[in-house]
Amino acid sequence: MSTLVDSSKSLKLYLRLLSYLKPYRTYMILTLFLMVANSSATAIMMYLLKPIMNTTFVKTQHPHLVYHHLLAFIVPIAIIVAMIRYSASYGQNYYMGYLSQRVVQKIRNDLFSHFLTLPMSFFSQQRTGGLASRITNDVLILSNSVREIVGTPLSASLTSGALIGLIIYLDWRLAIVVLVVFPLAFFPIYRFGKKIRVASGKSQEIFSNLNAQIHEVLSGIRVVKAFGMEKHENKKFESTNQEFFSMTMRSIRAMVASSPIVEMIGTIAFLVLLGWLARRVLFEGNLTIGDFIAVIGAVGTLYPNLKTFNGLWGDIQSALAAADRCFQILDIQPDYHDVAGRVQISPLKKALIFEHVNFEYIPGTPVLHDISFTLKRGEVLALVGHSGSGKSTLADLIPRFYSPTQGRILWDGVDLATAQIDSLRSQISIVAQETILFHASIFNNIAYGKMEASNQEVEEAAQHAYAKKFILSTPEKFNTIVGDRGIKLSGGERQRLAIARALLKNPPLLILDEATSALDTESEQLVQKALNQLMLDRTTLVIAHRLSTIRRANRILVLDKGRLVAQGRHADLLKKRGLYSKLYHLQFRTKSHSRIKNYDDH
Repeated sequence: MSTLVDSSKSLKLYLRLLSYLKPYRTYMILTLFLMVANSSATAIMMYLLKPIMNTTFVKTQHPHLVYHHLLAFIVPIAIIVAMIRYSASYGQNYYMGYLSQRVVQKIRNDLFSHFLTLPMSFFSQQRTGGLASRITNDVLILSNSVREIVGTPLSASLTSGALIGLIIYLDWRLAIVVLVVFPLAFFPIYRFGKKIRVASGKSQEIFSNLNAQIHEVLSGIRVVKAFGMEKHENKKFESTNQEFFSMTMRSIRAMVASSPIVEMIGTIAFLVLLGWLARRVLFEGNLTIGDFIAVIGAVGTLYPNLKTFNGLWGDIQSALAAADRCFQILDIQPDYHDVAGRVQISPLKKALIFEHVNFEYIPGTPVLHDISFTLKRGEVLALVGHSGSGKSTLADLIPRFYSPTQGRILWDGVDLATAQIDSLRSQISIVAQETILFHASIFNNIAYGKMEASNQEVEEAAQHAYAKKFILSTPEKFNTIVGDRGIKLSGGERQRLAIARALLKNPPLLILDEATSALDTESEQLVQKALNQLMLDRTTLVIAHRLSTIRRANRILVLDKGRLVAQGRHADLLKKRGLYSKLYHLQFRTKSHSRIKNYDDH
């Protein structure tokens, strides 16, 4: 039963790969025609050995006529057939290379495109390096194998069929022997192929972990060095690399073990066949020398095709394992679909309303409990609370990075669950504590989200974000490359570019998530000025640990362990002496202690 299931799965994977060729039917038909021409020419070449050998080695009273017939008729035909064969072989290999690369290109594009449609919940459960490995390593394996697994089986099958047809034509009894022996060689090929696919799939999974480790260590190299963890990380990497080596060797052992068995079966069969044919020529006289050579030539050409299937089966199993990992990602459905009929979201006119919203990352472990509040148009609403109280999670529900487990969120009365995602997110800008910049120019980082923006628009956004001064001090001004994740810039400079990006987008709703918490005092002042500029005439949700940044909020929501425990203005909440008052006084007591310590240090 297990064998049947494995075979069925392999067949489905193989057919799914072939389905990527549908847009290129014309090329496939042309390639098939060239394969048939190549296979037919190969069989004809073997058949021509019969008249050549019979003409040359059979005694005759008219040798000059026979020789003239050989040169004038048989040899030219052989040359023409050979030219057809080699031309068809070149054409089929070229077009199969073209088709295989098209398949790989499409799968790679589909994977990357599909990644962008998956919800944030998917990415929060995955390692970035492991996901990147699906597009790089797994697709690379496919790239190296698709031409072989798509074109070679068909080509080898057509050639084998043509040669077996020739053998049947020459001697039907011989054909029966060949058709009995030939399938025997496929048994070890199939048996070892199953082991290859399992081992190859596991080795690709381990290699994905290896990529993830490299990505994590290089991304956090400052932390690794700061804590002296180089030996620890090196030991972890060597352990995973050894695991990858061991699993790869399992695949190699299975791959190389089948080859000697297949060759042994083929060699024994060929020698038995040779002895039987020699007996018929020498003693029975019912086989001519031409028949003998043509049959030996056909069987000799058939044998490499058998070896081709042996090596090919290993490639197929490795490729199917890689394809399976790619299709696992492609089969994951997003939480939402922007299909026809979904509501287009317009700029906020009245209010954004949370109605009894609950949320869980892990089923049974609530993060938000029965959250209800209203954010009116033009209002500045602040969220405060201890770390882990659910502030950022609540904010992430608005652009639908996640969807509520229960309850609903209304945008001017429209349930966001029914909203078109693109139209919703076009109304929102987010400035977070961890500013993400791309390895591109300052100009392109500001224009990200509005790539059609003019130079003047970008410069004005930079000016309003208090970023233009430092931009003009960089070597190439707005064309300066900021480095990976903006590493060439300070934290305050990165934040001001993020604010300029948000200003350029000009959204009606703004979410500020810990936008100044990681900055020094001087940088915070500049960034705060930029934020004040950004918040003008906008509906704003502010999340901050630094309570001094939200004193001017119209209302403050206080979260504790995912529950909304209080709301009101700054002064009113201080009077209540609840959680907000404790957070506020604790922070200012910490700041006062910090100032005294700094004074003592000086």
